[in-house]
Amino acid sequence: MEKIPSYKPCFFCGKENPYGLQLNLFAEGEEIRSEFQVAERYCGLQGFIHGAILFGVLDEVMWWAASWQQSSACLTVEMTVRYRRPAPIDRRYQASARVAEDRNRVIKVVGEIKELTSMEICVTGKGKYYLLTGERNREIISSMDFSRCSPQTRSKYEGRG
Repeated sequence: MEKIPSYKPCFFCGKENPYGLQLNLFAEGEEIRSEFQVAERYCGLQGFIHGAILFGVLDEVMWWAASWQQSSACLTVEMTVRYRRPAPIDRRYQASARVAEDRNRVIKVVGEIKELTSMEICVTGKGKYYLLTGERNREIISSMDFSRCSPQTRSKYEGRG
């Protein structure tokens, strides 16, 4: 597994955001994964993770799946989610995503979140991500934290844009 960089100010993966989840993301082949457990402050109904947090975690791993494949930053264009079962707050989860279709600058990605003990799927989703180029892409990549990444991951993103 390869450690994925984080985007420093991001609520979901950014290590510089003290209020965020600070997810650790990894690539295994073309799939992006993150294991996580959230604090009680992120509950919706008492005892369950808020649906917006689950949506955001899924968007995060799907965004990185598109980014990882293309070595580029991107924008979320469209996303649909299906909540299959409630996600109790006191459990660990795995979010995963992979590219389903690459159409030039629009990447279609699918993902899911499952509870780690039972392996039951709680959330599934699909999305479209628009790849950035030029100065905006370079600006975002320059704000990524590669400190715990391999030299291969660093070189994957260097000079992109």
